[in-house]
Amino acid sequence: MSESSFNAEPLPADDTAGDAEQRRHRLFAVADQLRLAGRGTEALRVLAAEIAADRSGDRHRAELLGRLAQIAALEQPSVALAGLRGALRQSLDARSRSTLLAMVAAIAARTGHLDADALLRDAGAAHAASGDHSSAHHLALGRAARSLSHGDLPGAHAVLAALDPDAWVARRDAASIRAERALVQLGLGRHEDARSATCHASDETASPDTPAGSRLTALDCLRMVAVGELPEAAALAVTTLGSGAVDISPEVRALLVAVIAEVRYRRGDHDAARAVLGGCLTQQQWPDSTVWTAALCVAVRDPALSEPAGLLNRVVADLHRSVRALLPVPQFGPRLVRAAVAVGDARAARRVTELVELVATRTPVPLWHALAAQTRGLLDRDPDALRSAVDGLRTTAASPALADALLDLANDARLRPAEARDAAHEAAALYARIGAPGDQSTADRRCVVLAATGHRLPSVDEPLRRGLHTLTPAEERVAEMLAAGATKKEAAGSLFVSFHTVDTQLRSIYHKLGIHNRMQLVRAWDRYRATTG
Repeated sequence: MSESSFNAEPLPADDTAGDAEQRRHRLFAVADQLRLAGRGTEALRVLAAEIAADRSGDRHRAELLGRLAQIAALEQPSVALAGLRGALRQSLDARSRSTLLAMVAAIAARTGHLDADALLRDAGAAHAASGDHSSAHHLALGRAARSLSHGDLPGAHAVLAALDPDAWVARRDAASIRAERALVQLGLGRHEDARSATCHASDETASPDTPAGSRLTALDCLRMVAVGELPEAAALAVTTLGSGAVDISPEVRALLVAVIAEVRYRRGDHDAARAVLGGCLTQQQWPDSTVWTAALCVAVRDPALSEPAGLLNRVVADLHRSVRALLPVPQFGPRLVRAAVAVGDARAARRVTELVELVATRTPVPLWHALAAQTRGLLDRDPDALRSAVDGLRTTAASPALADALLDLANDARLRPAEARDAAHEAAALYARIGAPGDQSTADRRCVVLAATGHRLPSVDEPLRRGLHTLTPAEERVAEMLAAGATKKEAAGSLFVSFHTVDTQLRSIYHKLGIHNRMQLVRAWDRYRATTG
């Protein structure tokens, strides 16, 4: 349909209730036509103008706000923000204004906008003055999104737990509430709870044909990728993308692309993965770039895609605004560090490691403790940290992440060949079990290399390697500060790392030195300094 076949001017007023209903349908049709023509900002303006006219009472206003929120969800963040800010320039009643302010704040929080906190405060003040149910739900979603962008999953969980998606007043926002809850459960490593959250959304508003319903489908695909149900994840993602539905948001499309590419890479079909990722590699400005962060986390594993395009630095920059994209799929964080180490980008590797450790500090659950140990092990080439990661991931359902950690351990040059071979064989078996023949081939090749190793490397567990000279540079800095009398908190502040990082490194130091307390560390360090001058 050409742009000239309709216009965005306000429709004439109607006199009767029946005419008002017809008017609403015509208005929605115009807004949908504008959106499909790539004029989303105008679609939002048309709806806002009708809301400001306040022609037919509360029910009419609620319907208009619901459609406005739906169209905003289907647009790129930049378009949604521009359209909603334009809508706020209308002469709106207090309840409508508070709802629109809450929508703006929620989008800002999701994308890591620097003004997100101020916007949330403004939205909170407007809601307090109006007391509107709709603004309450959008405000809560915004506060939860702000917690998620900072890696505070318990905080997001607490906010969302106060909402009842089954309540009548929440019916328009029920699927969005459930989707955010499912994302939180994924981040916490509660994959069965996440599956239940997506399956429970069976009401009409959560239909796969609606924007919120398709987001629940995408989150279920991410859950399958996280636990190793790879064929099922790819099949559902391909079906959803190929359905021809127009009500799929850029975010959902990007998540489905990430799922399909992830599975294809793990199956060894790199050309097919590159083909599906092709559309997301173009340079995009923030905030629209944040939509594709998960897909780029998949692309960085492929040097043919990531190195020429500088994808790694683009991903790291967006993650520093919001870590949201790291939360649902456990292997993304370690993968970014692995890719950075492979190309010698120590700065990017360190920044991602610190982000993962930040999430682990704010979300102290086994999954994130293990991921923090894995990223630190990759950064510092520390086999003890990688062992800790493997042990931690064994307690979770994150099979692909466990297989990756086992292969990282097998690739560590300081490991005994026998231990490395065991890790590589277990990784290969686990990859086979989850349907990842491409990754299995990589692990099998590592097994062949290790089997051909003719000499025996000394073990990190042997007395010969239990000296201070076995510490990584990062551990040596921590040991020096703590031996000099600094507390773990003081050391973390001086070294610009998290308390959790210092605590993990201290345990590794004790293990390597065969000691158990700070006094023994002081004596060992004094002896070391005496012998080295």
